[in-house]
Amino acid sequence: MSEITFYSKPFKIEGIQIPEIVLTKGKLVRLYVPNLIKKDVPIDLKLKIINHFQNKDHLPWAKNFSPDSFIEKFYPLTVERYLLKVMKLNKYKAIQAIEEIEVNFEDRFNYLDHIKKRALIIKANFLKHDVILFDYYAIGLLGAKLIENIVNTEIEKGKSAIAFDSLEYMEAYEPFANIQRLIVD
Repeated sequence: MSEITFYSKPFKIEGIQIPEIVLTKGKLVRLYVPNLIKKDVPIDLKLKIINHFQNKDHLPWAKNFSPDSFIEKFYPLTVERYLLKVMKLNKYKAIQAIEEIEVNFEDRFNYLDHIKKRALIIKANFLKHDVILFDYYAIGLLGAKLIENIVNTEIEKGKSAIAFDSLEYMEAYEPFANIQRLIVD
C-alpha cells in the first residue's frame, strides 16, 4: 500500500459536505466543486475549503501571485527574482522550472501569459513542497493540458496534490491513472 501523505476526515462548510480525502504518495486528488449561488451558500466554496486546509493542515496553496505595484515600478519582477527571492528556490531548481515552462530568467513575471504564470507558480511550489494545493480555475482547456502535464510529471516523481476544479466543466474521464476524482455535492 502507498504511503499516506495527507488525510482529512469528512467535514462541513456552511452546510456543504466535503468528503473524506486520503492522499497517497504519487497521487492527485481532483476535488470538483460546484458553483453554488444561493442566498445561504457561499459563492466561492473553493476558497473556504482551501482556507480550511491551509489553516488546519498547513498545506501550501499555489495561488496566483500579485507583486506590489509600487515596488514593481522601480524594480520589475523578473522570473528569476520570483523564483529565487519570492519562492526561495536554489538556482538549480529555478533552472528546472524555467526549462520545463519554457520561459527565461529575464522575462518579466507580470508579462507572462496567464497560463505560463500559473504553470510556473505550480511548478515552483512542487519544487519546494511534497504536497500542494492548486486550482484549475480560469485556465481554459489548452491551459489545463499544460498544467496537467506539469503536475503529472511531479506526481510521477512521488509528489502529491489536491487540485480544485469546477464541477460544471468536469470531463468524462481523468487524463492520467494517478488521479482520484472526488465530487463535492
